[in-house]
Amino acid sequence: MSDSAEAAPEAHPQRWQRDAWDIEPDSINLALQSLSPRTTGVIIREAFYGTRRFDDFERHCGISPSVLSARLRDLVADGILEKTRYRAPGARGRDEYRLTDKGRSLVPILIALNDWAEHWLVPPDGSTVTLLHRDCGSPVRTGVTCTSGHEITTPSQVSAVPGPGARPASASG
Repeated sequence: MSDSAEAAPEAHPQRWQRDAWDIEPDSINLALQSLSPRTTGVIIREAFYGTRRFDDFERHCGISPSVLSARLRDLVADGILEKTRYRAPGARGRDEYRLTDKGRSLVPILIALNDWAEHWLVPPDGSTVTLLHRDCGSPVRTGVTCTSGHEITTPSQVSAVPGPGARPASASG
């Protein structure tokens, strides 16, 4: 076989031997676990909307003070929120919660969830919140691209392959 007749390595893998690899803890599962239980996602949503203070989180999230306190503590420990002190004139010092860089990196996910809900879940009378670009006022939407800039619009355009942390599955399964 001449050099030119040799098969080129597959540039775009189509399928992988999923059963041959142990991928736990998988990145998607890790992300979903970090956003559980439901109340955690509601707190992150409120922080995205600009809520900062405990009483405001309590009012907007409908979460009991003890559960809210525990969830805020977890989100601070996970590095999604940071706690800072503030003091209103004539009042005692209190805490505010703000998204960290790690928390702000969830913004595309929140926008994607909003897009998905608007398409599949919103009742006929419309969504209760519209996300707009602050500079021009246009609706904000998500888009997915590969690192080369190609737009991804269907699942068939994506191939899952073992990542650097994947391990061959044990034969005992």
